[in-house]
Amino acid sequence: MGAGHGGLAVAHDLARAGRDLLIVDAQQRVGDAWRSRWDSLRLFTPRDLDALPALPFPRGDDPFPNKDEVADYQERYAREMRFPLRLGAEVRALKSTGGTFEATIDADVIRARSVVIAVGHFQAPRIPDFASRLDPSVLQLHSRDYRRARDLPEGPVVVVGAANSGSEIAVEVARERPTTIAIGTRKPLAPKRFRSPTWWKLALLRDRVFHERTAYIGWLPWPLRAGGYLGADLDAAAIAHGLRLAPRVVDAVADRVRFIDLSDAPVRTLIWATGYRADHSWIIAGGEPAATPLVPIGRHGRTPIPGLHFVRGRFLFAISRHARDVARDVRSSG
Repeated sequence: MGAGHGGLAVAHDLARAGRDLLIVDAQQRVGDAWRSRWDSLRLFTPRDLDALPALPFPRGDDPFPNKDEVADYQERYAREMRFPLRLGAEVRALKSTGGTFEATIDADVIRARSVVIAVGHFQAPRIPDFASRLDPSVLQLHSRDYRRARDLPEGPVVVVGAANSGSEIAVEVARERPTTIAIGTRKPLAPKRFRSPTWWKLALLRDRVFHERTAYIGWLPWPLRAGGYLGADLDAAAIAHGLRLAPRVVDAVADRVRFIDLSDAPVRTLIWATGYRADHSWIIAGGEPAATPLVPIGRHGRTPIPGLHFVRGRFLFAISRHARDVARDVRSSG
């Protein structure tokens, strides 16, 4: 399930091992999950590190590809590898039945010995309950639905969430709309070397050797340690474009949002850059949905349900590496 980097890397290794496989994806084209992101999105990882097995990532003027380059590369990869695909097909239920799986897609049922879920562990938008108290006149978008600033209605914009998606969107929107970004926990601005392909190769080597265990050694500089940084400079946007930096949002009513310091702000458009939550309610094992608790995911993406694996990873090179571990585990499990 999933024709992104994870699904394609798993498919490559399973096909080489002679396994029969089918890639199922809800999008109409391979790569559409990237094409639907906001227009200006560009990857943090350089193109040399974004390649899938047996096909180099195309060269370009910028060492860091944009989202459409990734989408086109994934589509080309699936085509050149001649993977069997079923696109525009959302798996609505996955049932484990005595050593096999039944995946329900529309009116069809597909049976398989193993299932690899490579659509990302966190897929359902995380939006707080108080969002329902906003007036219907307030346009509410999750960050996955934002495309460009000029599409937003005139009036004040509030972006909730200051990780990379929220920060990049807020900086971009602030150039065209009065914008406030609500910051819960602020990440540090990335060092200049974060945009260097050479330094990223060292980060890749670090992950291969230490498997991100250096993430908790705070005194080491990047890339000797893993860690989260912001690519967007919020302070510079505040000076240049009037971006307001506000604390965490705790409530909303009518056409205003309230922050934890009891200040508030008017809002015409609210963009929830609040991430995603896991949802396993569509996975049925032993006759019962697995929504509570969620399916545990262990080493190599294994789960307690025999034959069911997840692909995880933060960056494309990490997703590809984990996918190959998953494929190896699927092969060894029969």
